[in-house]
Amino acid sequence: MYTLTSRNKQKRVELTESAEGIQLVLKNEGNATPYFAGRLNEMLTYSSGRPWNHGEVRLESTQVSLSSGAIRIQGKIAVLSFRMELRFDERNLMRLDVEWENGTEDTLRDAAAGLLFPLPRYSGERITIPHMIYNNNPSSDPSRIVPKLGIGEGLGLICEEHRLPIPCVNMEWTKDNESRYFSLFSVPSYVEASDGSVHYGSMGAIQEEQRLVIAAMSGVLMFNGEKDTVYMGKSKTAPYDGGYTDFTPGFILSKEYALDWGPVAVSGQGFREIVRAGLQLFDSAGAKPHTPSEMIGLKANALDDRWRTNDAGAAGYIKFSDSNTFGNVSKRPLHYMYGWTGQCLKLAWCDAMLGVKREEERRVARCRQAVDFYVRESRTAIPGLRHGAYRLEEQQWDDFSWNKQTVVSSRAAGETAADLAEIILLFQSSGIEVPLSWTEALRESADFFLKAVLPSGIVPSAWQLDGVPADEMINAAGLPCLIAILKAYRVTGEASYLKRAEAMMQKYAELHVETFERPFARSTLDAKCEDKEAGMYFFLAAYELYLATNEDKYAAWAELSADWLLTFVYVWQPVYNRGTLFREKGFNAVGWPGVSVQNHHLDVFFPTYEMWNFGKRAGKPRYEQWGRVCFDAMGQGICAGTGDWNFTIVGEQGEGFFQTNWHHRGHSNKWNPSWVIAAVLSNALRFQEEVE
Repeated sequence: MYTLTSRNKQKRVELTESAEGIQLVLKNEGNATPYFAGRLNEMLTYSSGRPWNHGEVRLESTQVSLSSGAIRIQGKIAVLSFRMELRFDERNLMRLDVEWENGTEDTLRDAAAGLLFPLPRYSGERITIPHMIYNNNPSSDPSRIVPKLGIGEGLGLICEEHRLPIPCVNMEWTKDNESRYFSLFSVPSYVEASDGSVHYGSMGAIQEEQRLVIAAMSGVLMFNGEKDTVYMGKSKTAPYDGGYTDFTPGFILSKEYALDWGPVAVSGQGFREIVRAGLQLFDSAGAKPHTPSEMIGLKANALDDRWRTNDAGAAGYIKFSDSNTFGNVSKRPLHYMYGWTGQCLKLAWCDAMLGVKREEERRVARCRQAVDFYVRESRTAIPGLRHGAYRLEEQQWDDFSWNKQTVVSSRAAGETAADLAEIILLFQSSGIEVPLSWTEALRESADFFLKAVLPSGIVPSAWQLDGVPADEMINAAGLPCLIAILKAYRVTGEASYLKRAEAMMQKYAELHVETFERPFARSTLDAKCEDKEAGMYFFLAAYELYLATNEDKYAAWAELSADWLLTFVYVWQPVYNRGTLFREKGFNAVGWPGVSVQNHHLDVFFPTYEMWNFGKRAGKPRYEQWGRVCFDAMGQGICAGTGDWNFTIVGEQGEGFFQTNWHHRGHSNKWNPSWVIAAVLSNALRFQEEVE
């Protein structure tokens, strides 16, 4: 037997040779049963020809040695030679280096090689593949195509390494009354072809009747059980032939992996180990192209371009600009949108904040004008329930569509009420008179949110215009309404708002974070699936409660949801094809979050300031560091001069940045809804107060 022990003496690797082959066993101190036990001939895989397969191979001429704290294995798989080295690093992660070499004189075409970790099917089994799979995405719309492991022999998901913010597959399960986890990390590596195209490896999981196989492959793909298939847009897949490798004579494919395993402190929270180990394993620095002041200057110019009024007294910030040379990319008539992708009142807050900082009364006046119009004109027949959009040319209010019926989105309504509260608080702290109608409107909305709940005690995704819930599905979409209630407490000082918000938060915690059987979902309104933004609003609600009460429970919930959010954030820097805009501009993905299990692009919707401030206040350096890393990274892609990033208005920035094979890898889009201005500018204004 060959053994290795981690530096902290908690982990142990045992390698044994017998007539049945070489067996690898991974243990933990104090546990008799292993976390993983597998034979090498079922862990190493190789196939030639299409489609690829991952069946057991026959090993020949194997040799094992132990020296300098590492176990080394070499041998042959079919026509390939292989070499492996296992060792523990200073972070107590087991590093596993593998090489496959073609020692023949022939080219082995359409080859696929990889490393497999077959695990028995356990009770309490949960799989997390960052940005792709969260407990197999139980809240996703079954009519849409999103990543799924599938049900059946040989089905699963294998995706490109560059689709994974943290390249890892994590499994959690229950054994001997203990929650356990096992994580396979890949340190991404690529091959650049003569035509400048860049090819990475792939990772995922495959289901079998008695086992779940965690897999790291040389680049071949499987999407929802279909081999050689790539997910390339909303509910769109396409054939994919780019995952195979031609092993020319003497060609060596090298890959570096890391393994981590151990007990899970709280059942359902195995995904946190991805973040803990991933941030240790990858230490790439993010980009920092602008200071907060520079970002404010750029984004303020874009903000000014969005200001519009009409003869009917409307005032606000249009969702899409018609000033760029390509015009209004949405092709819809000019309109304000409140919340979600419009964030009209958040832009009003930004304008007022700029006005206060710069002593520019016109900006404060614009904010006042925009809020007055919204408060005065957006009412429906139900007090507190307000319309979500306004079309300038038609002089008409509008709303969302839900299953072919007109509805008010709880997410958008909650965001807007929360922004109204922030504007009131800014005026109060700056000595500016607050109209009574604004506070009354905030109270009306908060009171409606508290009254119009589901039997489960949470807010529905949407209401019909008569105030009846549009459906009763349990999800996290309505959390912004809870945040608005908390901000109404800050404005009014009424303890009942805080007390009832705490009770509602307890319901959300019971439904989502107690077990994570139902991960955060349904906040990205066009996706209907597990998404970053649902987790983001749980974090923000916990953060607000922590600020209001200083209770450890809310700090713990904020920390837990922050870890869930960080599974969406890139900790490494993919390389892009030659000739792409990202390659030419040196775009760095580190610090950028993805969107949802449906939408695999990057965007700037992230609580950068709040994560930073929470980390600072709670003494949690991880969140302080990554809040700032994410903020700084999002300075990329902003138009700094005519034509930059395909815009003509300085300060504009696309909504989507495509780091993977989803739309046009290595490029960003010109889709520029006003929330892209609001999110970056509001965070920059608050960071400027703290760090400059």
